[in-house]
Amino acid sequence: MAAPALPDMELVCAEVHAAWMAAKRAQGIASRLSETGEELMVPYAQLSEAAKELDRGTVRAVYAAIERLHQP
Repeated sequence: MAAPALPDMELVCAEVHAAWMAAKRAQGIASRLSETGEELMVPYAQLSEAAKELDRGTVRAVYAAIERLHQP
């Protein structure tokens, strides 16, 4: 079975990041800094490329899992 067409990675990354922020806010967390001191509780578009890469890594892992699960 062929893997389904996967959505644009950047769109999914933005959604993943928004969900992460919502979960943190639900826990009462209003600020989260990266190891370099960058504020991560901002919209995905405002993140540095290094910070965006954290979300991209998550989405790449999910996409790879989907592709593995759809192999014959």
